[in-house]
Amino acid sequence: MTTRVTVVTGTRADFGLWGPVLAELRRRAPAVEVGLLVMAMHLDPRFGMTVEGVRASGFPIIGEVPCVPESDLPADMAAGLGTALERVAPLLAADRPDWLMVLGDRGEQLAAALAALHEGIAVAHLHGGERTLGAVDDVLRDLISRIAHLHLVATAAAEERLAGMGIAPWRVRRTGAPGLDAIAQSVALPDDRDVSTRYGAPSGRPYLLLVVHPETGANRTDATELADAVLDGVAAHDIPTIAIWPNADAGGRAIAERLERGRARLASLHVSLPHGDYLALLRGASVLVGNSSSGIIEAPYLGVPVVNVGRRQMGRERGDNVIDVAPRAEEVRDAIARALAPEFRARLSRRSPYGDGRAAPRIVDALLETPIDKRLLAGE
Repeated sequence: MTTRVTVVTGTRADFGLWGPVLAELRRRAPAVEVGLLVMAMHLDPRFGMTVEGVRASGFPIIGEVPCVPESDLPADMAAGLGTALERVAPLLAADRPDWLMVLGDRGEQLAAALAALHEGIAVAHLHGGERTLGAVDDVLRDLISRIAHLHLVATAAAEERLAGMGIAPWRVRRTGAPGLDAIAQSVALPDDRDVSTRYGAPSGRPYLLLVVHPETGANRTDATELADAVLDGVAAHDIPTIAIWPNADAGGRAIAERLERGRARLASLHVSLPHGDYLALLRGASVLVGNSSSGIIEAPYLGVPVVNVGRRQMGRERGDNVIDVAPRAEEVRDAIARALAPEFRARLSRRSPYGDGRAAPRIVDALLETPIDKRLLAGE
């Protein structure tokens, strides 16, 4: 019997994380039939219309759901959840896969999970049980976990936290983070030097990679204050800096405006990057500066120092590559200097708390080995 799986993707970043899982699902055909539900930033011209890359992947698309609001005010972002749910519900009612797979903590993932819940569709959730106390995503992730029937977690601490939320242990599998798989398997990543040159950093020279997203939690730092601290701290060092726009969170537009205003101080600025190019740039960077989850999950595995600014990733497990600082320019400047020191990089263990780079087969095994029965769907 063929198992039908629908995978939800809302951003180029999560589509890159899904890559190893999708490849493994494709490898299991004809036992598995895969479709994609494409949402949110993928379909917004302001974020590069990255749906084109999804379409080019060759996987069938069961539906496309634009749902990013025109404004990024908190009230509009909340209303965007309603738009996403209204538009995704009829698609899932028509598609009715055996499994809906969701990842992480974004609003479109929650909307799809809610629609699946009402349709009686089994939901598998990747990266549940983690903490990011500086973002509303922390609560959204837990809401998805309350809906999900199968939990494919990255770390032992995430597994323990789900148990503390009352989720039965038989529902939880520790698989590791699929984002490490492509790195571990050296899957056709571009050459670091070629990529850095293409994005504006002279070949063979050190460069910084800058990725900063807004904080959206209750005690959030003002977005412009956060952006200015990072940009001023980076500018204190005479090193080319490749920067990437923030995602579509409340406050993201203010950070994007600050980056555009400071473009002259940057080697280059990009709305988004292909996932392979991003990993190659991360692998070759002297330091990643900002508050991207890639600094917490992928960068330790690559042995790349990270200056993590502010509260967005607060509470998340981290490797020995991370230097945490407040959003003040002098702290960012001094932390970059510390991270650039050869002795800092030499001490890094190159181990990530998020796994060993073999997550995708474990994820697909767990999916196919879990019977979709009354016990699973009862939520007990």
